Amino acid sequence: MKQATIIKYGHADEAFKIQEVNSPVPKANEVCIEVEGFGLNYADVMARNGLYKEAPKIPFVPGYEVVGKVIKTGAEAPKSLMGKRVVAFTRFSGYATEAVADYRALGVISEEISGGEACALATQYCTAYYMTHYFQQMRKGEIALVHACAGGVGTALTQLCQLKGVKVIGLCSSDEKMEYLKALKVDYPINYTQTDYKKWIIKNLGKRPVDHIFNAVAGNSFKNDLKLLAYGGKLFCFGGAARSGKKNNLLNDVSFLLKTGFVSPLFMMMKAQALIGVNMLRFADHKVDVIGTCLKELIELYNNKEIAPKVGGAFPIKKLAEAHMALESGKSTGKIYVHW
Repeated sequence: MKQATIIKYGHADEAFKIQEVNSPVPKANEVCIEVEGFGLNYADVMARNGLYKEAPKIPFVPGYEVVGKVIKTGAEAPKSLMGKRVVAFTRFSGYATEAVADYRALGVISEEISGGEACALATQYCTAYYMTHYFQQMRKGEIALVHACAGGVGTALTQLCQLKGVKVIGLCSSDEKMEYLKALKVDYPINYTQTDYKKWIIKNLGKRPVDHIFNAVAGNSFKNDLKLLAYGGKLFCFGGAARSGKKNNLLNDVSFLLKTGFVSPLFMMMKAQALIGVNMLRFADHKVDVIGTCLKELIELYNNKEIAPKVGGAFPIKKLAEAHMALESGKSTGKIYVHW
């Protein structure tokens, strides 16, 4: 089998090497999947740059999700999965022609759904679904603020908030992405490079109007969010994109932490607010059944045409570096998918 290994940190053109290795052997609770393709997530970019603390040391194979057919089953995995087309979570090692996955963290899909759409339902939509449906009860008429709204998780958050009747403030960084947000029917699309979103929100929606904030950026945006969060509101932090693009050293780490700031739980308690950290990789390690439930419910929503994942680009494996650069540039929208 083949795999795309990160052999050095840094630019995508120099980081990857396609290698021939032995096929993986599934453990008792795993299946082995013949992979059609895999999805990219921003954590992959962070890992490639040596900025993702959860990643193995180099050399390693990244990848959190794959689409393909089950070709082997472990002793405890249902034999009925053999030959089924599935989308599955992988704990790294997804950039390969064969990958193993816990049978509890996959969903059976039809031939009609594209590989890119299926991969979007995994890490990105499951992250969004956990925050909007599993963790809390959102109510019609509430307001949500979504950072990086044109990205894969941002798209998912928008559609899932809309299912709940929640109004969405969507932040993006370009006029092209503004058009994308308008097509998604975002209630309040804002290009934050041209408009001070904090001032705009307060002026047009009032003081502390936002009930749910979804932040994958951190840095200075986190401080702004705390000033916009409603009494009784929830702030979800599930990424640190503001740290990306800078060298991996202690000085940049400290600078990033200082920009993000520090929060006293007592002050949040007085406002009846909640700060929730979301790390789906760590969550999947300890509550894999919840991940599987979220994925299966999302597949049902897709089959019922209640959600529509957007694929921002499908790249052949020979253009893996190009796919990474597209995601890292901040100019892509929706899901980036790579196929063998």
